[in-house]
Amino acid sequence: MKVYIDTGVLIDYLSPQAIAGSTLRSTSRRGRTPQKLFEDAEKVLKMIASSHTGATSSLTYYEVEEALFKQLTSVATGMANASKLRVLAARSIVPQTVTAVRFFGINVLDLTAGIVEAQLKNVELYIRGIRAADALHIATASDFNAEVLISVDEDVLKLDSVITNKSGNPIKFCDTDVTLTIL
Repeated sequence: MKVYIDTGVLIDYLSPQAIAGSTLRSTSRRGRTPQKLFEDAEKVLKMIASSHTGATSSLTYYEVEEALFKQLTSVATGMANASKLRVLAARSIVPQTVTAVRFFGINVLDLTAGIVEAQLKNVELYIRGIRAADALHIATASDFNAEVLISVDEDVLKLDSVITNKSGNPIKFCDTDVTLTIL
């Protein structure tokens, strides 16, 4: 099965392990604690690695760094060079993401002009108010011919079976807990 992994899944996985990363996922989601979110993400990534084809976008590297940078904004205020320190600390999560992606054999797909054009042409993404980064992930998943897109975003999950892959088949949109039941 071809499975597309949105950034939030990797954030769930990396949060308890990343330098200063525990703040990335500090609240529960749909009744699951951050620890349970980590465990579900790890199980899903292992399942994908063992018998499926997984992919994510190169956009993921930007998003994990940006998520950590935003969390660190309140930590390093009032210090000389605070912005530079936040960048250095946030950048530390990117090599960890690269390592996780390689460890689980996840393909990293290029963000191309064609992907940007595809998301711009998808009227359903406009109608539903899907923001740029999520729309780019969805367009990448469709181009990858994904059968499943794993996301933590409520708006994205509402697209279950609404968006099709490039073969014209509906994509299953689900969080890690549901993904565990279908892989």
